[in-house]
Amino acid sequence: MEKSTLERLYKLNPGVDPTRLEKREKDGAFDIPKPYREFLKLSDGLYTGQELVLLELADIEVRNSDYEVQAYLPGYVMIGDDSGGTALVMKLDESGVYEVDMGVMDISEMEKSADSLDQLLIQFEGKTLSERNENQ
Repeated sequence: MEKSTLERLYKLNPGVDPTRLEKREKDGAFDIPKPYREFLKLSDGLYTGQELVLLELADIEVRNSDYEVQAYLPGYVMIGDDSGGTALVMKLDESGVYEVDMGVMDISEMEKSADSLDQLLIQFEGKTLSERNENQ
């Protein structure tokens, strides 16, 4: 993922200092998927100006704890939401981004949103499944 490409589409936040990210990885209750760690170095969270919001480093642990993501979706981490009750999650060992209702948090209810964070942000221009389906 190229910062210059993202900057053409979004207003980026300052990236997370790699030292701070490493400290979080050592001290955190769970690991953050590598593609999202790489994104955080470019921008600490993101609001697309539409529905999609990607979490800042400081909010990841709290949001995942509040929604008990690791209990209901072991191996997954919530990285954001659609501002309407749908969580965006990634699995630790995969690049795909999935959407799941925050009130359900069940693996059988998850839908693949994109093959990668890169695809979601660039090819799909940060549009969630519901936004993409509205435009068809």
